[in-house]
Amino acid sequence: MQWHWRNRSEWSPVSWRLAFAVVEESRIVGTQDMFAREFSILRTVETGSWLGREHQGRGIGKEMRAAVLHLAFAGLGARVARSAAFADNAASLRVSRALGYIDDGEDLTLRRGTASRQIRLRLERDSWERRRRHDIVIDGLKPCLPLLGAVS
Repeated sequence: MQWHWRNRSEWSPVSWRLAFAVVEESRIVGTQDMFAREFSILRTVETGSWLGREHQGRGIGKEMRAAVLHLAFAGLGARVARSAAFADNAASLRVSRALGYIDDGEDLTLRRGTASRQIRLRLERDSWERRRRHDIVIDGLKPCLPLLGAVS
């Protein structure tokens, strides 16, 4: 809860993080985040997600990422979306690549106190446009755009 409250208290149009719950049959089964710094200038978002192991392999991960990418590109006018996954997280990498992300380098980062290779991924707007979903609807976003630095 501290993480969520800190994100809310530090929110500004210059630096923000949206944290969504993924719900199936009234149970939270995962989370999907989207965050940005200087979005009004860079038009770049980053995404992160977690999906309970027992819910993986059924397309939920792809659905939740497609929804947040639709918000980023169709709703906010993003140019680029970035993500990352540990090199041994084949399922997450498959979801990203299926949605059009391409590899964009790698980093060495800490995971549970151990150095782990993380693959960076990048999705350009034109690549998203070629695969975009037309069944995702955004409702009530316009009043929120100034809070996200998404006003032209």
